Amino acid sequence: MADHEYAAEVHEGTETTTHHVVLSRNFLDDLALLEVDGTALVEEILRYLLDREPNTAIPHELDPAALTDQDAEFLPELRRRLGAE
Repeated sequence: MADHEYAAEVHEGTETTTHHVVLSRNFLDDLALLEVDGTALVEEILRYLLDREPNTAIPHELDPAALTDQDAEFLPELRRRLGAE
């Protein structure tokens, strides 16, 4: 995959889904972390979503930047999960 693009496979019960996650520069800037481990970040994004919905409800093409507009808790919670807050 290209820089800041990740493929993820999520297993939940008998369902397996695949997701393409793009971490845009704007999203990374908004996250405001000094260092970002992209793999860990994608894992936490997916865990956050899985806490709220089943893997089958998560879009296959996932743009975390769009989630910041839809969920005010998303960025603060990611920062907390990554140990930045």
